[in-house]
Amino acid sequence: MERVGVRIVFACGVAAIVLRTLLDSDFATSTLVYILVPFVFSAALYFLVPSAKGEGVVADFLNHLRIVTIGFLLTSAFLFEGFICVLMFMPIYYFLATLAFVFAWLLKRREDKNRLQVVAIPALVLVAAAEGLIPATTFEREEAQTFSAYSPQSVAELKANMAEPITFSGERHWFLKLFPLPDRVEASSLAAGDVHKLHFTYRRWGFTNVHKGEMHVKITEVGTRTIATEITRNDSYLANYLDVHGTRIRFEPVADGGTKIHLTVLSRRTLDPVWYFGPVQQLATKNSARFFIEEIIARHPVEELE
Repeated sequence: MERVGVRIVFACGVAAIVLRTLLDSDFATSTLVYILVPFVFSAALYFLVPSAKGEGVVADFLNHLRIVTIGFLLTSAFLFEGFICVLMFMPIYYFLATLAFVFAWLLKRREDKNRLQVVAIPALVLVAAAEGLIPATTFEREEAQTFSAYSPQSVAELKANMAEPITFSGERHWFLKLFPLPDRVEASSLAAGDVHKLHFTYRRWGFTNVHKGEMHVKITEVGTRTIATEITRNDSYLANYLDVHGTRIRFEPVADGGTKIHLTVLSRRTLDPVWYFGPVQQLATKNSARFFIEEIIARHPVEELE
């Protein structure tokens, strides 16, 4: 058992060195980090750690998941990563760990009829890991996502709300709760040229390993029915996951005196692969837009418009 522990720690140490090298390079947000390394790491752990003997493939798989979870948490600790990174990475990590298990299990059986499956799995992983490394394998990164809602308030009332001091007290979507709210907001008025400053503190380990940063939001346009902003600085921890350019707000008065609010978030996806981080980014931007409307523009819960 002691030998097994040494093997796991050794594998985690190697993985941490490889990941640290990648994270300090131009490939920090690439599929090499999020696909190739997890697959190779999981496959290596399968061969380094004894399988559950005589209990079938299900027991073998569960044992594999237990070991790769230990390895994942140890590697994260070596890298001083926080709980947000761990939670964001876990779904795709377990998917790749499962692929690695199937690959290693078939390879161990060494049956001729399994040769195609054995070759197909790493080939699939290599193809997936090529995404984003060169322009030809890169999917569209820029995105404009709009959230629309109705408020019984007039345009003038909504603008007045936006000029009020900013507080965050409403209920957030469960996914947004993973990320810290600003500690402090510096905002003056709702005039073109004003810069609102949001100060963030993120404790990676809940109480220590602190990251401090700021997001500066410049108001670039204030029209009769439109307001536009631009992010001029963002070194908060949120910037590791989403590159937000700014927002566009459009007010559409309706006959009953209320207003339709259309908030568009302009952003750039920085993380690959797109099939995982694309939906994650869309979930984050859509619910962030809703939270912004409810907390700053309308100052009350809203329903999404079709």
